[in-house]
Order: sequence, then structure tokens, then C-alpha cells
Amino acid sequence: MTSDDAPGELPQHLALVCSQFSRLAARRSAVGVGTVSWRVVATIERHGPLRLSEIADRERVSRPTATTVIKRLEEEGLVRREPDPRDSRSSLVSTTEQGARQLTAWRSQLATGVGSLLEPLPAEDIAVLERAAQILAGLVDSHDG
Repeated sequence: MTSDDAPGELPQHLALVCSQFSRLAARRSAVGVGTVSWRVVATIERHGPLRLSEIADRERVSRPTATTVIKRLEEEGLVRREPDPRDSRSSLVSTTEQGARQLTAWRSQLATGVGSLLEPLPAEDIAVLERAAQILAGLVDSHDG
């Protein structure tokens, strides 16, 4: 992408490249589970106990899909459901100690897999990527949920 490209192409290009990079990082990191599993556990850990509907909204999946994922993660001992004190019809999903440990292991595997991709880059490119990651994290924080 250059400044000569058609206006408005940056959003599409950025979204596509980020998605492709995320898939590449997951493949190279061999976390042993689908990206949905570790992403959902990370979302729950980051945002605290969440209702299923909140998980579905944050992950941009249907509620039945979120329910299936949470059920599997619960069976694996990575998350737990507890009654929502504000609404007896709902439950809140939180990470377990085992889930927090597994998330740390997945993050380590991602760091290794992505680190090997970044290693050959010159220091100035690493600095640009660090700044871009900060900007993207800020956008996510200010517009997610």
C-alpha cells in the first residue's frame, strides 16, 4: 500500500492483512487448538466474567456457536459458569486457574511462533510493528464492547 493507492483501501487492506497474519501466527505457533478456543479464553480473562451473549458479541459469533465453544472449554476445565447475581436466568463465564495457565502456555507458543517470523526483521521494522500494535490495541480497546 502506498499513498498513491485508491482512497479507502487502507481499511480493507489492514483488515485482510491482520486476519491473514493472525492465521499465519496460529499455524506457526502450534497451540494445539483452534484460534477460537484461545481467543475466547483470552477475552474472558481480559474482560472478567461474561454472559454467553457478551462472549458471542465480542467474538462476532452466534449465540449457539458461543454456547458450543463454552461447553467444550468447560469440559476441558478452562472456564466455569456461575449464576449471575444480577439475573438468576443467566450465568457468568470466567476462566479457571487451569484456563489461566493454559492461556499463558498458548501465549508463549504464539510468542515463539511469531517471534521466529519477526527475528530477521531490522530493528526499525520491529519498532514500526510495535507502534502499529499499540495503535491497533488502542482502537480495539476504545471500540470493543
